[in-house]
Amino acid sequence: MREELEAAVRAHQAASIPPGVDQGSITDADMPAASTIGWATLVLAGVPLTDSERAEVLELATSSFSMVGLMPIETRPYFARLGLITALTAALVVTTPTEL
Repeated sequence: MREELEAAVRAHQAASIPPGVDQGSITDADMPAASTIGWATLVLAGVPLTDSERAEVLELATSSFSMVGLMPIETRPYFARLGLITALTAALVVTTPTEL
């Protein structure tokens, strides 16, 4: 699963931002794109998350795919990829070896 997350993050970073995506959401830590990539980066680096941080990742994963259908059609692949990254990040957070 780690490899899938790494590949999804690389694909996201290599992709151009589609028209219609707020450029501010890419760097604003309170926006889905920035927080998704931020959490994924921390998890991939092996940074342990607190209980509240894990809860935030799980909440973001739960809501990520629900917003895809609300977006303009041309931005949906971008947000679907963010949803995939968030889901993989959440899965890795809850399956860390220290918790098994």
